[in-house]
Amino acid sequence: MTAAVASPIASKSGRDTLPRIVVAGLAGGAVDLLYASGLALWNGNPVTRPWQAVASGWIGREAGHGGAGVIALGVGTHFGIATCMAAVYVLLVRRIPVVVARPYATAVLYGLILYAVMYLGVLPLRWPEAFPKWNGVMSVLDVLAHIGVALAIAWAAARPARAINPKSATAGPF
Repeated sequence: MTAAVASPIASKSGRDTLPRIVVAGLAGGAVDLLYASGLALWNGNPVTRPWQAVASGWIGREAGHGGAGVIALGVGTHFGIATCMAAVYVLLVRRIPVVVARPYATAVLYGLILYAVMYLGVLPLRWPEAFPKWNGVMSVLDVLAHIGVALAIAWAAARPARAINPKSATAGPF
């Protein structure tokens, strides 16, 4: 039996696809939430600052003065983006045998792709005056954080079906 057949994410069955994407999005989002919040605290900013910045994509600079609702919008948007990252991984991985065979090694490459998309595409759309730029050690940490997000997504996506959805009626991975 090949790794592609044995791997839960390689299954062509779609019944666990959505739960797998959601769990992988939550895992990747949690890694980045910890990174961004910790970095804010390290820099002497409130833990809410990154989430106000994310919300500013929707409501502009006023987000910096917003309270719980703005923070919830930022965190929700953050996890929405992470879930999109997970969806791309889960849906594409079924079509790329090397990713199925070596999910963690290829997750490192996926993390680099995620970094490039965020720092060369998404962030310059919101802050064209600030991105893209390389900021030494901070940029290295950002790259490593995106690799961590991709590794969390790969780990969650590769979990057996019962780990993703304990109420699954099947005995096998899908």
